[in-house]
Amino acid sequence: MTRHAYNCRVRGDHIVEIHRANGVEELDISFKRTVRVPDNYDHSKLPPDLGDYPLFKIKDYAHILPASMVAKGGLFMPMHPMEAMWINFSGSTPFAVKVYAGAVNIVSGEAAAETEEAKRHRHDHSSEDDIVQDYVVAPHQQWLDGVTCDDGYVQQFVAMDLGNRYTVEAQVTGQEACGGLQFEVTPVNLGNLFSILVKRLGGQTTRLAIGAQSTVADVKKLMALKESIPAVQQRLIYAGRQLEDCKCSIGCKLMSPNGPSSAALLGMRGGGSGPPPNNCREMGIAVGGLIEQAIFRDPYPAAAWNAAATVVFNVQILNSSTFEAITGTPAPDTPITMDTYTELGLPFFELPEEKSGIHGRYDLISVGERLGLKEEGLPVPPTHVLGNFQPRKSMGIPRGSEAISDDDITNPAGPLLKFRPFSEFVKEVEDLSIHASE
Repeated sequence: MTRHAYNCRVRGDHIVEIHRANGVEELDISFKRTVRVPDNYDHSKLPPDLGDYPLFKIKDYAHILPASMVAKGGLFMPMHPMEAMWINFSGSTPFAVKVYAGAVNIVSGEAAAETEEAKRHRHDHSSEDDIVQDYVVAPHQQWLDGVTCDDGYVQQFVAMDLGNRYTVEAQVTGQEACGGLQFEVTPVNLGNLFSILVKRLGGQTTRLAIGAQSTVADVKKLMALKESIPAVQQRLIYAGRQLEDCKCSIGCKLMSPNGPSSAALLGMRGGGSGPPPNNCREMGIAVGGLIEQAIFRDPYPAAAWNAAATVVFNVQILNSSTFEAITGTPAPDTPITMDTYTELGLPFFELPEEKSGIHGRYDLISVGERLGLKEEGLPVPPTHVLGNFQPRKSMGIPRGSEAISDDDITNPAGPLLKFRPFSEFVKEVEDLSIHASE
C-alpha cells in the first residue's frame, strides 16, 4: 500500500489541520469550550458551543517546558476548572481517529498496552449488538464530548491536575505517566476513492472524495459538513436528472462502463454558504456528568484504511497558573462564568484548581463522585438552551483567512498501538469463539 504524506499543522490559533500533500483529503480538529453538565445520576443532551480553546505550539516554549512535554511535541492549551471541553471534527473524506486520555483509549476504555485480558474483553463483550471499537470515524462522528461508558452515553471531558488520581489514566492504569490527549489519525486508502465536483447555483464548486459505495445521502452529508448546507435543503442533479436518496451507491450512477471517472460534476440546488517552572502542573482528562452521545460504527472494510499513513499528535493541558508561568501572560479568559450557569439553569461547578453498541470498558468515577459533590438540578435542556445561547449546530469549520503554520506538530514516536480496523476485531472475536468451542 502506498504511504502518502500527510501534513499535521495548526491553522489560525485553534484548528489542527491534517492534510495530504498535493491531495484533497483533509481533516480539521478543534477543541470547544462548554459548561460542565450536572454531575449526578441523570444524563444531559449535548451542551452548547461556547467558543474555541486557543492552541499553542510546544516548540515555541521548549526552553521552559518539562522534557517529558517537549518529547511528545504537538500543542498545549489552558483549561479553567469551571469549564469542560468537546472535540469538533470536520473533513472532506473519512478518517479513523483514536483518542487517548493519557495512555487510555477513550472509546474502548482500554489501556494502550495490548494484553490477553484486553482480547478476552473483546470476546466477552462483542456480539452483533455489543461491539468493541477503539476509534471514531470522522467526519461522520462530528463531535466527541467525553469518555465512552454505556452504549449511547459518554462521561464529559473535564481536566484535573496530575497527581490527585482523578484522571481516567490513574483509574485504569494505576499511574499518571502520560497526561493530556494523544490523537492517532488514520486516513482512507486512496485507491478506494474517486473525486467528484459539486457545483452550486451561484457557480461555486466543492470537491469531495467518495467511495464507489457511497450513496446520494452520503454526498449530502459531506456537503452539509463541509459547506454548512443542511442535507434537507440539497437537491443533487446529474445529467439533467435529480438523484434520489436511495440505497443504490452513487458509484453506479457516476461511473462509466470502463471504471470511475477522475471527476464527476454534480449540480446542486438549494442551500447556501454558512457562516517549565519547577512547579509545572500538567493536567489530565477526568470525567464529569453523563451526556447522550453514540459512537458512529465503522462501516468500511479493512482495506479502506491506510494504516501506514497514520498521523500522531499530542495536546497537553495546563492549568491557568502554570500557563502564565510558562508563557509570561495570563491564560485567556474563559467566557464561562457563574452567570453562564445561571442563564442555563444549571448548578455552578466550583472545584479545586442513537445507540451503536459501542461502549467503554471501565466504570469510571467522576470528579463529583470523588469529591462528594454530586450535583442536584436539571440536565442541560434537551432541545435548546436558555438565555443567549444556541444549540450546537451541525456544520464544518469554515475556512477563512487563518494563517497555516509551517511547523509540523506530529509526534515522531508514532502510535501507541498499531491501527486495527473494526472488521479485524470482529474476525478476532470469531476466531476466539471457534477456539473456545473446540
